[in-house]
Amino acid sequence: MSSKGGGTALTRRNYRLASDTDKAKTAGIVNEKLLSDYLHQVFPASSKQAPASATYRKPLMFQDLGAHLEKLLSEDEPAEDSPDHADGRLGPSTVVLDHTSGFEGLLFVDDDLLGVIGHSNFSSIRAATCVFKGKWMYEVLISSQGLMQIGWCTLNCRFNQEEGVGDTPDSYAYDGNRVRKWNVTTTNYGKSWAAGDIVSCMIDLDEGTITFCLNGQSLGTAFSNIKMGPGIAYFPAISLSFKESVAFNFGSRPLRYPFCFSLGGSLTFCSFTYTVEGYHPLQDPPTADLFKAKRLLGYMKNVMSTGIDTQEEKLIERDIVSWQLQGEPTVLVTLAHIFNYFAPLMCKVYLVEDVLMSFLLGILEGGGSVDEHPLIQQLLELFWLLMEDFEVNECLKQLMMSLLRAYRFSPIIPDLGFQIHYLRLTTAILRHEKSRKYLLSNVLYPSRTKKYSIICKSQAELLRKLKQM
Repeated sequence: MSSKGGGTALTRRNYRLASDTDKAKTAGIVNEKLLSDYLHQVFPASSKQAPASATYRKPLMFQDLGAHLEKLLSEDEPAEDSPDHADGRLGPSTVVLDHTSGFEGLLFVDDDLLGVIGHSNFSSIRAATCVFKGKWMYEVLISSQGLMQIGWCTLNCRFNQEEGVGDTPDSYAYDGNRVRKWNVTTTNYGKSWAAGDIVSCMIDLDEGTITFCLNGQSLGTAFSNIKMGPGIAYFPAISLSFKESVAFNFGSRPLRYPFCFSLGGSLTFCSFTYTVEGYHPLQDPPTADLFKAKRLLGYMKNVMSTGIDTQEEKLIERDIVSWQLQGEPTVLVTLAHIFNYFAPLMCKVYLVEDVLMSFLLGILEGGGSVDEHPLIQQLLELFWLLMEDFEVNECLKQLMMSLLRAYRFSPIIPDLGFQIHYLRLTTAILRHEKSRKYLLSNVLYPSRTKKYSIICKSQAELLRKLKQM
């Protein structure tokens, strides 16, 4: 899929260049010096390379661009994970719920093994991964505000239809329905939760403490001197009553609240007096891919902000907001090189949510109507032009699901500012005809025979909101 080295042809769509002769013809749209200046402007030297002046730097042509891009993406690349970090964890690196043995009662578990609905009196389930040292955290997205106990348990815990997480020794839970904490006995703790809230569950196995946060606000240390030692490891776990539902995020997507805060004194502003510095999500983020995706997006922005004046033979600055996809061969071939690497990354939910969705939301931050931001339409045109169909389909599906999830699990404030933010981007995407047709037939209105997961409820809710706009 990627362009590797000078002799390898591009492989995407209509920008396949079969030979170096064809490349030369395409590069001939502008003179070699101007083309080299343009490519150096789009793909600047990395931090490890001394920035050479335009006079002395090596000319860069399309036939060299593949190797140049490979080098840029490999330099400064972070390690995928830390051995010290992984030392305190046991189980699959992809963290999901244990739907084969780690449960009690009747539960409906989503296809992704992250969402769960209780279907009996009091059902319990734990994750398939545990931790025995270090500082760890995960998030639970509350879909309903009924009776649930969320926290940690050891493998020795035995639950039943009456006793769940926190009701037995070596299990610890927070219950936002009754505003209590549980470890065999119970005391008042925390705040009341509601549907749409996010609970952060943190365990410090160096100090022996468990802490919870609600929508990023620390509720304080819930348990101290928890049982530790040889053979003791803790699993994320939950017990929930009939028809209550949640969705877990162990790190397969960016954490919504990677830090927590508490309100300082009588001030109305947030004081970050408590942070989760040093806490790791149970699932490692795709660090290397995240680095590449952000760097490639930066190159894409450089293309949009750099124009070529062929008459004056110079580069000019452009406003990214007003960028339009035109039939400029130099620009299109440059973008095709970028998409050789960028497109496969956009099939991964973590990268779509952390990189692409954040960028698109940033375009709309200035306010105004959706029609005043044509860049999103231009970007979608670019996706359909330079990505393979299966890539853009998967990217759009992940993007829409991330928006729906973000909409549903945003704090409710009087002006609905968070929800409107996500609705505006959803509206902008659905105004692109080809993207709308794909999403309506494959994501928003799938076949009736397909099982609906928890998130499908928010799809219908979101569509009703869109129709009212």
